[in-house]
Amino acid sequence: MEIRGLGYIGITAEDIDEWRPYGNMLGAMVSDDGVGLRLRFDERPYRVVVGKGTGGLAFAGWELPDSDALENAVAELTAAGFTTDRGSVDECQLRNVRGLVRTTDPGGFALELFHGPVLDHKLFVSPSGVSGFTTGAHGMGHIVLGTPQLEESVDFYINLLGFRVSDYWRPGGDDVVFLRCNRRHHSLALVPASEPVLYHFMVEARTLDDVGHTLDRHIDSGIPISMSLGKHTNDQMVSFYSRSPSGFDVEFGCGGLLVDDATWTVTQITKPSFWGHRSPTP
Repeated sequence: MEIRGLGYIGITAEDIDEWRPYGNMLGAMVSDDGVGLRLRFDERPYRVVVGKGTGGLAFAGWELPDSDALENAVAELTAAGFTTDRGSVDECQLRNVRGLVRTTDPGGFALELFHGPVLDHKLFVSPSGVSGFTTGAHGMGHIVLGTPQLEESVDFYINLLGFRVSDYWRPGGDDVVFLRCNRRHHSLALVPASEPVLYHFMVEARTLDDVGHTLDRHIDSGIPISMSLGKHTNDQMVSFYSRSPSGFDVEFGCGGLLVDDATWTVTQITKPSFWGHRSPTP
């Protein structure tokens, strides 16, 4: 399968309106789509959709290059025993794509495989002055999912969707698996969990100053910081984590590693960060 990147995600919140100031604080342009809110980080009409719910991941939209690739994906999923559901014309219009197919991964997460993002050609201007975000060929960022079906999910994403392992981390008896589908070190990480859960999503700003100013805005506004500024060992990201209005974390960083498939060697890290990323003291 030819997954090109994480195109968008849908998340839920008990109070959608709390995402307006929080999204602006992240540097996103926030708008209504008639159902919920949309967070825009680049030339795409949105990268995050916020709908009403208890707080979590509603769906992850994985991008394919064209309609032929989408049809091939449907055939491969069907042959592997996975049910697919094609998006209607109205559903595609709501998502701003030319075609999409829904399925569910072994851990219970809803996926949307899509092609043909429809652009509106509006200029992205961050309301908080973020200089821009690293997206494009690398997708919107990454998501970290806790799954009750770790082995089955890793097999699904690697052997069916075509992801590649970047590295592993084993903080306990099971692996945390970091997976890539483009040059971004990981677009997806899978963590063993008792039930499906979104731990965080990440957006990557262009500069360290963007990260520093955004951290200051969080502190000045009293937004809880889940982990302090730090640098990860595997993807080299300099970032901090804040608690979103939905209850999960958002990682805001810069300087993420780009993998060269010709030279990359899969390793196992033994700690997640070189420095920082400390939990707040009581």
